[in-house]
Amino acid sequence: MLPFRKITLEDKAEVERHTSMIPTHLCEHCFVDLYIWKDHYNTEICFHNGFLLVRCTSFPDGIPMYLAPVGEGDFAAEVAQLQQDAAERGVDFLMTSVSEEMLPSYQNVFADTFDFVTSEDAADYIYLSEKLQTLSGKKLQSKRNLVNRFQAAYEGRWEYIPITPDNTEQAYAFHLKWCEQNGCMRNQSFMGETCAIKLALDSFSALDLRGGMLLLDGETIAFTLGCRAREDLFVVQIEKADHEIAGAYQMINQQFVLANCTGVQYVNREEDLGLEGLRKAKRSYYPVFYGQKYTAIPKGAKTL
Repeated sequence: MLPFRKITLEDKAEVERHTSMIPTHLCEHCFVDLYIWKDHYNTEICFHNGFLLVRCTSFPDGIPMYLAPVGEGDFAAEVAQLQQDAAERGVDFLMTSVSEEMLPSYQNVFADTFDFVTSEDAADYIYLSEKLQTLSGKKLQSKRNLVNRFQAAYEGRWEYIPITPDNTEQAYAFHLKWCEQNGCMRNQSFMGETCAIKLALDSFSALDLRGGMLLLDGETIAFTLGCRAREDLFVVQIEKADHEIAGAYQMINQQFVLANCTGVQYVNREEDLGLEGLRKAKRSYYPVFYGQKYTAIPKGAKTL
């Protein structure tokens, strides 16, 4: 079996060296995502023959799977290694996060081996940074109006501040309040998210995260955090706001991008997980494109 082990903070530089070799705007191989969700998805990694290999399990059904290898060298040989690893562990082989850029090569090599399937629920929403900053154009007029109304209604009372290692507890306290407000304190999915947020905030500096909080009369009403994943890409991992305050979500979204994303072309706000409310909200910002992800399933095997 391959020498998989738990991912650690010390792996950051080596993981990012490997992921910088692939032309993709997906979030799955982003070190921050791999690290903060490591307990939720039982994420393990190993470095093998010039590639980063990742194994994990799906949630909530716990299906073992691998991410597509990233690095330089013979990717087909590494896929074969992953297949052998699955066989030795006695599990069915599934490989996820084959990007659209990778797909032609994979289809060419594995045409007789795998079917490649995708799901609308898993696609990343990728936006032009400039559009999220300015909210310009007719399509985003409603967002612009909400921001303008918020600023007018709360003039002199609102403030955007960066998250720093000194105020991470303030952001975490708001997350717990948000969970209570939305009735998800005992929801297993949100329990996993709570652990991911706690891990992100506890390792804020080590992960090179950027974050922001929106305050109203000195009280936190929204927060968000993310990281620069590539020269042209920023990934937003977490965003929470008080939905009872009109414009709070739109304000934290815009203010954060203005503060942190002026030097990048694209902002990846990740997938909608098939949640209708989240899908509607993400589509309403009109992504410039969707980051499609394909899963390689051995021919004849059952689909996900």
